[in-house]
Amino acid sequence: MTTGTGALAVPARPQPLADALQLHAGDNVATALRALAAGEAARVGGGGHDLQVGLSQAIPLCHKFALVAIAAGAVVTKYGEPIGRATRDIAPGEHVHVHNLVSARAEDGGS
Repeated sequence: MTTGTGALAVPARPQPLADALQLHAGDNVATALRALAAGEAARVGGGGHDLQVGLSQAIPLCHKFALVAIAAGAVVTKYGEPIGRATRDIAPGEHVHVHNLVSARAEDGGS
């Protein structure tokens, strides 16, 4: 389709319904569906409800961030399953990765 000027009309890309996905209602982390900026209010879909979480740090594409406060030593849950333990307190909106999480596979020797 062309406009009156002869230029091609390109339909606007629809905005995604969410910036991140909570894969299971019991998860305490969400996964970024795009790179997210520090200070952004990320829209989280899935898990049976929609919410917004203020991000204290930049979150790379496909990385996790905390949905709620996670105490040091507490289980981190994704896919409705424990994936590891927090090595320190993690605030809501904080990046969850190897700097503050020990993997459940590492804890059991990688088996």
